[in-house]
Parts: sequence; structure tokens; C-alpha cells
Amino acid sequence: MRPYVQGTDASALLGVRLETAKTAGRTYRAYPNLANVRWLLPANQPALRRAGIGGLYQPNSLRGWAVRTTIGAGVMPGEKVWLEENTLARLETMLASVVGVEAVRLAFYLGVPAPHRKVTAQVLSPDGKTLAYAKIATSPLAQAAVKTERLALLRLSESAELQGAVPKVLDFLDWHGSTILLITIGPPRPGPSELSSVHLRFCTQVFQSFRVQQTFVESPMWARMSETWLHLQHSLPETLPAGLGPALERLHEELGLVSMPLSLAHGDFAPWNTRLGARSLFVLDWERASEGMIPLYDAFNFQALQAALQGRRRGIRDRRFLLDLLDTLWPEGRKHLPILYLAYLAHVTLLYSEAQSLVPGVGERKVWRWFAQQIESVLNEDASL
Repeated sequence: MRPYVQGTDASALLGVRLETAKTAGRTYRAYPNLANVRWLLPANQPALRRAGIGGLYQPNSLRGWAVRTTIGAGVMPGEKVWLEENTLARLETMLASVVGVEAVRLAFYLGVPAPHRKVTAQVLSPDGKTLAYAKIATSPLAQAAVKTERLALLRLSESAELQGAVPKVLDFLDWHGSTILLITIGPPRPGPSELSSVHLRFCTQVFQSFRVQQTFVESPMWARMSETWLHLQHSLPETLPAGLGPALERLHEELGLVSMPLSLAHGDFAPWNTRLGARSLFVLDWERASEGMIPLYDAFNFQALQAALQGRRRGIRDRRFLLDLLDTLWPEGRKHLPILYLAYLAHVTLLYSEAQSLVPGVGERKVWRWFAQQIESVLNEDASL
């Protein structure tokens, strides 16, 4: 029987067939198990197992660190599975030629179910040194996300101030109907979980590098929100959060004609997507990057997403950081701080609602509900900034 991964065939995700028969190919272990697999790590090779889980998992909780430690130490056995040898070997040979070595081995992160789900392969030397990351996208939505990331990284590479702060694109490849984005790895040290001066400097550099001036109602951000809202009203009206409509009306009334600086936002700025280098923050995973976004979008996300995952009622803990960043980007924006937060909340809620319309019941429903509750709190003036 072929194993299935959280409702998605792992063969389709990897472009490499998974088998449960020992003769089928190279041995891997699925963690935590095949029914709920997130990582596929080379079996019987402790150095590759440790390097794989260490490079593919940056936990944000004590429980997560415990899981990473037990997998790395071999205490959690995982479930044995075999990857078809010939196809896997051809993939490794192709990636080895790009990174300029004779041979590589691969560890895989399959992630959690989502409409744009992709696989991240950690490209390792045979002794466990990380050489690159390869993002493998099979579905049309995943391929679109990988293309977005590639274009964002190429755009960011144009800024001299951001050299060494984002991955470099090594190649963009076709593979058995999938798309592979190969990028550099960055420093190994995890980024801070709290906002700091390195975040302030990074957010300022990105924003100032791609800054434009427009009214909010003319912005690409508002155009995308309006388009998504109209689509969702048609396809998913009964399950949309009640506060979305009033929130969009309030944004149009109070922020629509305000002229403001807009710029590129990472879109998923969070501790687990950052590393700390010797001179700056290094930021990964640009697949949700968008231009024409409001000031503070990424700073809001850094705090709110952690609060949502941890179940905290208050989304913003560090107001001082927001004000310091606003003073650099748009000092007169201080008086618009609550409505800017509402714009961020509405945008994220629309993204989660759109994901639910594409694949109902899949994804972070708890997080989706948290953002909807935050909108209600802001509308009722129960949330403070």
C-alpha cells in the first residue's frame, strides 16, 4: 500500500516515489510518522539526520525544541520508508552540479497542509554540511509561490544595503513537472524571537529601498484586498468572518484617501524565517512578498502571528518598536496606528479565508479564528496599541 501524507500523496510532493517495500530504494525515516509526516530524513546516517532536522526546523516553543532534540539524537525513531533510488539519484546529481560538488544527499521538510504547499529539500554534503536549500513545487499554487519568491529575491538583490541579508538565487529548475528554486542558506544562528535593533534596521532598509507614495485606496494592497473580498463573497459567503465587511468599510472611509509611503513587505516575517548574521538579520522564505504594502506590515506580523499561535489575546506587545519604525518611515503615521493595524488584520484574514475557500478545513483554522477575533476587538475598540 502506498503511504499518504496528511491527505496528500508524498510522491506528488517530492517528485520521487515513496514505497513501503524494502527493495524499492534508499531508506529514509518519516517524522513523526507516515500518518502525519513533516520531515523525511536519511536513515542510518546520524550526521545527516542531525543536520537535516537542525536545518529544516526552527521551533518557536519549548515543546518544539524538545522534538528537534529527540529527533536529532535518534531517540524518536520515526517510521521507515524507501525513496525510489534512480529518481532520487538523478535529483541529487542535478543539484550537486549546480552547487559545484561531486555528490550531495537530501533531507526533506514536507510542511503542513496548505493550498500552496511545497517541499523544502536541504542539500547536504555526504558528511552533513548544509550547502543550499531547494524548494520543490508541484501544484500550480505552489509553483506560483516559488516564482514569487524568486522574483522577490532577484528584486532584493538590486539593493546594495540588503546584500548578505537575504538568500541568493542559485538556479531555477524544472523537475518532472515540478519547479525547483535553489537558494543559499545564510547563517546558522536562529534570529531573535523578540523585535530588536536588527529587526528595525532590516525593516527600514527593505522599506526605504522600494518606497513609493500613494493613497491607500490606490495601493496594490487595497486592490488585492478588494478583489479577494469580492471573490470570497461569491464563493464562501456563509463562512466569512463577520467583521471583515465592516473592517473593509472602515478602512475605505478612514484610510482610503490618506497619502502614505508604501513598499515591499516580506508577508511572513516571523522568528522562524530569520537567522542572525554577524552584521545583520538574514531573512528567508519570501514566497508571500508583495509590493505596495502599508508601513509596519511586517512588524505587525512578527508580533501578531506569534500571539495567534500561542493563543494570546493581545496581538501587539511591543508598541515602542512600531513607533520607532514609524518615526523612520512615516512620522505622521502615528495618528493612523490603530487603522494601520486593522488594515494588516483584514489583509491576513482575507488570505486565510481564501485558503479555506480553496481547500476547506485545511490549514491553521485556529490562527484564522484568532485574526477574525482581533478584527472584532479593533472594531469594538477593545484592542489597544
